[in-house]
Amino acid sequence: RELATILEMALFKSVADNRIREKELLFSAILNSTTDAILVIGAGNEIFFLNPEAERILETTDQNAKTRTFDELVTLSYMESNETVSLIRPDNESKVFRVKNIRLTNRNKRSFIVDMTVNSEISMPLQNDTILVSFKDISRLYEITDTLKYQSSHDTLTGLLNRNELALRLNNTLQKSPEILETASALFIDIDHFRLINDACGAQAGDQLLKETAEKIRSFMGSADYASRSGGDDFVLVHFSARGTDPMENLATIAQGIIERTRMQPFHWNEKTYPVTLSIGIVRLDRSFKNEHDIMVAGTQTVSHTHESGGNRFEFYSLTKTPASSSFSISEWISKIHNALNTNSFKLYYQPIHALDESHAIKAEILLRMIDSDGAIIQPSDFIPIAERYNLMPAVDRWVIRNSLEAIARIQTTSEPLAQAIFSINLSGASLADESIIGYIMDAADYNGVDPANICIEVTETSAILNLTSASRFIYILKERGFTFALDDFGSGFSSFSYLKNLPVDYLKIDGCFIRNMDRDSVDYTMVEAINSMCQVLGLKTIGEFAENDTIIGMLRKIGVDYAQGYGISKPLPLEADKI
Repeated sequence: RELATILEMALFKSVADNRIREKELLFSAILNSTTDAILVIGAGNEIFFLNPEAERILETTDQNAKTRTFDELVTLSYMESNETVSLIRPDNESKVFRVKNIRLTNRNKRSFIVDMTVNSEISMPLQNDTILVSFKDISRLYEITDTLKYQSSHDTLTGLLNRNELALRLNNTLQKSPEILETASALFIDIDHFRLINDACGAQAGDQLLKETAEKIRSFMGSADYASRSGGDDFVLVHFSARGTDPMENLATIAQGIIERTRMQPFHWNEKTYPVTLSIGIVRLDRSFKNEHDIMVAGTQTVSHTHESGGNRFEFYSLTKTPASSSFSISEWISKIHNALNTNSFKLYYQPIHALDESHAIKAEILLRMIDSDGAIIQPSDFIPIAERYNLMPAVDRWVIRNSLEAIARIQTTSEPLAQAIFSINLSGASLADESIIGYIMDAADYNGVDPANICIEVTETSAILNLTSASRFIYILKERGFTFALDDFGSGFSSFSYLKNLPVDYLKIDGCFIRNMDRDSVDYTMVEAINSMCQVLGLKTIGEFAENDTIIGMLRKIGVDYAQGYGISKPLPLEADKI
């Protein structure tokens, strides 16, 4: 009987030992296969255990680690401040302590970005205050996020800030203290005759010239300065003069230095040399500018006048300068705009928006031109900046809305395919903030018998973000009536997708800065592809602007972009029922 009892106990112990070994094997398999780094640390920060992922991050072995303390192998610090993070042990109540986005540096000086969790709910034989520390390596995710953040704020060709980031920084600069603001100035820099070199040597040469110009501008930047390629061959350098110096003299020295360096270093391409000169318009920043747009208008006026004066020089901004590629003064421009509103000297054009999938609706964008007294067509880039600067855009927008809906109503009585089209009408940021425009749009549609479903209202990304609250309300109200919306000039990249939660638009127009070179630039192609993929997830239709040739149109179709718009499809045409 005694032997039987002993055998029974031995059998029970064997079964129990097997179960313990099975659990140990299972636990070991879990620790060895997890993608988190796991460390078991004693009361004196001595290391009892490392799993394989911990061995990789610490660049040591489990066996070697047991001869050292945690502090000998690892330094933890905050990402922003570089302040050291201590290995805090959870108290009796919380049991678990977490810190996100910290830098882990091992003894070989290699760094990782990690999320750390410290858990005191662990016990070891003969050991008190044992903790389990886990690190999730998010270095790759952090790197991708950092890259996307950089791409969303920088020009892919030159590495300078892009237009949207420039707008944000200019607005921030205007909020600085008076002492700082009085030292700030913006230098608007254009390459004289850039198009001639670009056309003669090709787009690749043009891109190289832009890169070289960007480098010259960089060489004149101070530590607090920032620079942007705001579009095409347009650059902006925002400079902060040192306290106690003469800003005007300082700015003149910088502007002349950039001009001279450019003149002394001509552009070389295919064994030929091309002289390059610059035009620079300088704007001193002050409280008279309400926002970045006012600054951009002033800078554009000044640099345009500098161009017309022969280029290869700089000028300071003044309200007496002639603006916008003409010999007209500002007062003459204002008079011309008022006259066009009163005498219907504006003219509407449309540009087809081609569906890359036959199942999509026919679309077209309505565009505005001004007819001069001699019959010449004046482009919107000449008069819109003045209208925006002097608060004439709400009146211009109302003229466009009223006349567009009248024209659409006439077209819908014809048998032309465009009679079924969805027409896009552009609206300025000033009108977004004007609540009365909502009723005006609805009344104009009702009066002309135009179904709101045939109207798509376009707002630019920048104006929508700067007027986010009013833009959101504007969109929600009109969408309830059946109007659709497009977000135009989407060029700030992935950082702006968060705004779309509050801007329930139907279409997103991918900015031409990505489209126009996507047949030659793999980065631009990838950006278009990524933006389109995200829009598909969000349920938005996409439109590729500046589709200038069949190759680009084919790429847009391959990526899955829904529509293409540009001279590769059609140039703008008069919006007249008898000419469609």
